[in-house]
Amino acid sequence: MVRVLAAWFIAVVVCVVVGGAALAWFDQQGFLAAAGGSATLSFADRLAWLGQTLYGLVIINGTGLGFGIYPVLVAIALLAGLAAAAVCVRFAPGLRVWWYAGAGAVAMVVMLIALHKAQGMMVVPGARTMAGLLAQGAAGLIAGVVFAAISRRRAA
Repeated sequence: MVRVLAAWFIAVVVCVVVGGAALAWFDQQGFLAAAGGSATLSFADRLAWLGQTLYGLVIINGTGLGFGIYPVLVAIALLAGLAAAAVCVRFAPGLRVWWYAGAGAVAMVVMLIALHKAQGMMVVPGARTMAGLLAQGAAGLIAGVVFAAISRRRAA
């Protein structure tokens, strides 16, 4: 059980970092488009932007709990998605990695669409376009693969 909880926590961290990187990239592309063709961002500027994005997603107190709302949303989505995949793995264990990868991707996309429908707006700015939504799904997919790799029982 500890192995599974640790794997879930690591998957959440991976999803937040990869999802944050996608959000930062889409923000950067919007900035560059608005600034015109002569604008550029150095690699150091892009890394600093990523750091600020992650700080805003994780540290800024949007929950009243001392941290941002994005990690909470990711944690809940992955908890539900990976738990559903665990049931499917019982019936087709040979597809274990695929079940968890797909569940992570679907969980992120469904969570964002559900929030959009409930709030009337996309609460994660970088997911307002189809490409941004798919990038968040890709972050969930990567998190699912990480979960599958870490939570696997070792042969005794």
